[in-house]
Amino acid sequence: MKNYEFENLKAFNISDKLKYVSNTIIVRHILNEKTGNIMALALDYGKVYKPKQTPFSTFVNVIEGKAEIVVDNISTYLQKNESIIIPGHVLYTIEANERFKMLSIILKSGYEDLEP
Repeated sequence: MKNYEFENLKAFNISDKLKYVSNTIIVRHILNEKTGNIMALALDYGKVYKPKQTPFSTFVNVIEGKAEIVVDNISTYLQKNESIIIPGHVLYTIEANERFKMLSIILKSGYEDLEP
């Protein structure tokens, strides 16, 4: 298991470890493995996160504030503790109409389908 910005087997509060920076999107990599990755993000007001399109579904959970997820020009608004699953092969944006923090989890297809 790789150790990125967070220590293995130590409890932590993601929201406390993730600080806002004016006019910036902060990305903290929690885990990045062959089977998927977990990131925590803090978006300042007015920022738009445009992730790369992937063939994998993305689970997004808002841990503080409110977020706007836009898929095919359709907006979904999430508040603290709300989540959404964004299917693979879809272009989307995550927009900050106010500051917010979120957790993003991408789970890749079955481990046997991945190259070594």
